[in-house]
Amino acid sequence: MRIALTYNLRRDTSEACAEFDSPETIDTIATIVRGLGHHVTPLDVTGSIPRLVAGLRWIRPELVLNLAEGERGPFREAFYPALFEQLGYAYTGSSASTLALCLDKALAKRVVAAAGVRVPEGELVRDHRVPYHLAPPLLVKPNFEGASKGITAASIVTDLAQLAPCVAELLARFPHGVLVEELVAGDDVAVAWVDSLGVLPPIAYRYPGSTIYDYALKQLAPERVLVEVPARIAPEVAARLTDAASRAFAALGIRGLGRADFRVTPDGDVVFLEMNPLPALGPDDKELYAASALLGKTPGELFAAILSAA
Repeated sequence: MRIALTYNLRRDTSEACAEFDSPETIDTIATIVRGLGHHVTPLDVTGSIPRLVAGLRWIRPELVLNLAEGERGPFREAFYPALFEQLGYAYTGSSASTLALCLDKALAKRVVAAAGVRVPEGELVRDHRVPYHLAPPLLVKPNFEGASKGITAASIVTDLAQLAPCVAELLARFPHGVLVEELVAGDDVAVAWVDSLGVLPPIAYRYPGSTIYDYALKQLAPERVLVEVPARIAPEVAARLTDAASRAFAALGIRGLGRADFRVTPDGDVVFLEMNPLPALGPDDKELYAASALLGKTPGELFAAILSAA
């Protein structure tokens, strides 16, 4: 097939570009997909929409392999699938409506909770009316961001006197909304799903000395994070994770692939944190490759499944 590989190029190391893809990531993915016999043309979607449309018309893709995160606003991830639909191009991954839903962490949690999965108690704040009814410890984070943007050690509130200043500081940077929620004690564990491969083995992220997987750990000091594939957890906890993840994928309408993030409490309870319908697939993000390898799948077979689903 003729495939357009759409993405946002990470041009610097600023927080604004944290979700974007490096040239190495694009080269790696293009090489894997070309190895399946496809003709792949990378297309950076950043900037001019007319230029993007012109590029697509020049490529004439039979399929768009979409990694684009978008630049501005709560609808940024959903914009490109919506555009592809209107232009008549098939594309990988979830629909525009699903991407918009998943980027809204508060709304996604409400949908997943309705499917019978535990979520942290919390409240979306769009102004300076602070939810003092929530009991510390609390976590304050942007509602419409990924890649741990806006999350630091100062995001943990242990005294209600800290709450208003913390919310105000984040709202000044992320005015679309801030999520204030209970800080769930436990381990970060992710569960990925790929169409035709099913739910993949769980992935644990361990970072001794830190309470949360914040921006500094994720973006500036990844060497401090131990990634376990598969996660070393009890079989009954793994079963709970698989059930909770399956419910979350179905409730949110995930198509093609996705990754659900959870906290597993010391008692083995599973708490849904967020859904990523555009999980990282770069050379430094080996989790999905390692998890699919446990099912006997090569990187090429992983991408073949993603393309086939589209």
